[in-house]
Amino acid sequence: MAKTILTLFALALILGQTNAVMQCGTDVIPKVISCGGFVLGMAATPSQDCCVGLQSLAKVAAASQPDRKDICMCFKAAMKAAPVDYSKTKQLPELCNFTSPIPIEPNLDCSKVI
Repeated sequence: MAKTILTLFALALILGQTNAVMQCGTDVIPKVISCGGFVLGMAATPSQDCCVGLQSLAKVAAASQPDRKDICMCFKAAMKAAPVDYSKTKQLPELCNFTSPIPIEPNLDCSKVI
């Protein structure tokens, strides 16, 4: 778990160096890092911090198409870097009470996120 979180953090720092509106390393990953235990299959439920972070990102993504794409690209990169249990990621909107404008799936196509 520690190695996976370190990998996600390193990835976030690298992706955060782009000129995007939403910075992966500073705006996205810090809000969802607490979801790691759940999406990696080590926790039965997502933490409150995880849900609050996802709710916050969902509001930003719903309000801005450029931010939605930036968040999508960050999610896509993070999900490729870790052994994510997609059956758990698909439960997050219901468990955390939010509507995601970004589908949570293995072959995420951010060019289609409108």
